[in-house]
Amino acid sequence: MDWTSHAMERIPASGTLKMFELAKKLEAKGRKIYHFEVGEPDFPTPANVVEAGIKALNEGHTRYVSSRGFPPLLDAIADYYKQRSIKINAQENIIVTPGAKMSLFNGIVATIDGGDEVLCLSPAWPTYRVMIRMVGAKPVDVPMSPDFQLDEEALKNAMTRTVTALIINSPSNPTGGVLTKEHLKIVYDLACDHDFVVFSDEIYESLVYDGFRQTSMLDVDPDMTRSLIINGFSKSYAMTGWRLGYAIGNSQTISNMIRIQQNTTSCAAGFSQIAAVEALKGDQTSIEKMRLAYQKRRDVMTQLFCDMDGISCISPKGAFYVFPNFSEYNLSSTTLA
Repeated sequence: MDWTSHAMERIPASGTLKMFELAKKLEAKGRKIYHFEVGEPDFPTPANVVEAGIKALNEGHTRYVSSRGFPPLLDAIADYYKQRSIKINAQENIIVTPGAKMSLFNGIVATIDGGDEVLCLSPAWPTYRVMIRMVGAKPVDVPMSPDFQLDEEALKNAMTRTVTALIINSPSNPTGGVLTKEHLKIVYDLACDHDFVVFSDEIYESLVYDGFRQTSMLDVDPDMTRSLIINGFSKSYAMTGWRLGYAIGNSQTISNMIRIQQNTTSCAAGFSQIAAVEALKGDQTSIEKMRLAYQKRRDVMTQLFCDMDGISCISPKGAFYVFPNFSEYNLSSTTLA
């Protein structure tokens, strides 16, 4: 008997993980593979963070914790933003989740209804569209400018009465584009005028280059009246397998997200949260070393693509991706990959 629900029609298999699985099969046969599919740092988690996690396990931190999050981590996150002159109430404006994906998904479930339209600045991470469809809403791509910046006119033209949210990602996966404070102010003003929420995925916030500064939606919406910030530890601290993310938003939205988490994943692992406290408060030397290494790799990859016939490539300002233009090859993305 086929017990597949109709909802599965809205959930395609991950193309990224499909390529990853194919690559792993080739590796098993002895082929040397350079992984360009999964967005995962190849650096180890910093030693001080690992040690904090081991210590937490040895001390018995293996039980349930609050669905909101481990209080010392909530305080550490609030202190982190306080250093950037952003005031957050640790007990009202933060939820810690098993990975930033769950922060985003819980936020979508808490704010989006079936039939709503959710705008995505495009090119965008494919998972955004899948999550939107999972709640019965409609994803709508809004093209960015050729240099991967906000196209204000395109965004305004996408506004309809059924738009209830916009997802932005800066620095961006997959383009490496970084939105300026002026662009975020435009987004905020439109959100106020058209009554929608902005999901701001800031997971790559520490990975910016050439003196460029990452600006958070919290810099233009400090009261979180229109914004839900998605962040975590996977990229900046090479903690992908620790599964730890968080969201920052107004107290009502966070309260609703906690209700969802209470009835799904319950909480993020306590030992991971203790390790994350060390990540935020401990030595940051290895984080800067990773950032500088990514910048050098970016320079090499961008030049390699630009030296190839029929390919152009903009040097990204952030994240650890390049997004070369293969349009002259006239091939689909899948065929090219």
